[in-house]
Amino acid sequence: MKKFIIIDGNSLLHRAWHALPRLTTKTGEVINAVYGFALVFLKVLKELKPDYLLVAFDAKGPTFRHQEFKEYKAKRVKQPEEFYTQIFRVKQILDSFNVKYLEIPGYEADDIIASLKIKNKNQKIKNIIVSGDLDLLQIVDEQTELYAFKKGVSKIIIYDKETIKEKFGLAPEQLIDFKALKGDPSDNIVGVKGIGEKTALELIRKFGSLENLYQNLEKIENEKIRNLLIKQKENAFLSKKLVTIKKNLEIDFDLKDLRLKEPNKEKVIKLFQELEFKSLIPRVLSLETTPQKLF
Repeated sequence: MKKFIIIDGNSLLHRAWHALPRLTTKTGEVINAVYGFALVFLKVLKELKPDYLLVAFDAKGPTFRHQEFKEYKAKRVKQPEEFYTQIFRVKQILDSFNVKYLEIPGYEADDIIASLKIKNKNQKIKNIIVSGDLDLLQIVDEQTELYAFKKGVSKIIIYDKETIKEKFGLAPEQLIDFKALKGDPSDNIVGVKGIGEKTALELIRKFGSLENLYQNLEKIENEKIRNLLIKQKENAFLSKKLVTIKKNLEIDFDLKDLRLKEPNKEKVIKLFQELEFKSLIPRVLSLETTPQKLF
């Protein structure tokens, strides 16, 4: 099967930003996040050998989730400006590699990724999503895997349906209901306070979904748990709406436009020299190309 690689740009940048020490060029430009991104990007090209490639970014400004819940991600600490300037550098790298990227106002990269995956579901394509964000596990299926990070940006773990079943005892789509119960402090999603990860897993394994759980509250023997669910029903269903990734964005999408092209090596090397990525230049020079496909 042909491979369509979709990279979660912001997630990968954040992962690199926190995983790598503060690196600067001789001019004082901070480049640790963009260096980590470039490291993973080259690894993806070499090891995954994509036929099609796109990088999705979060757009600036509030999303539809903020409209649903104004406190969405309210506790997130804004990163210093030297982090955000590195997004521009990453886009320069992608331009030099002739790789397309996309962001849509009002939505997150996750929503773009899921919508693109759905749009090519009837084609013989294997989707591989590269992200440091396990929220994307919910869209894994027979055609889709998540290429995630176990540690920093070096150790990789690949999630497919079987891996998710082994780890959580749930199907990928049930992770939505699981997260709706336990909440997500990083995104300020409340869930049902008092229900932790273990109890949330047990409930979804037993009842299958949030809807079925609430239709069968009388079957919950633990009175404390039952009362928590009753009192916080509104929070539970709001949380489910917030954690569910959109799959129906209107995107002008033609897979053939995302076919991996030959990079402008001269432009790439010049940019890497400017960023002082000396150790990465030999990797660029060693890239093999054919008229049809890179690698």
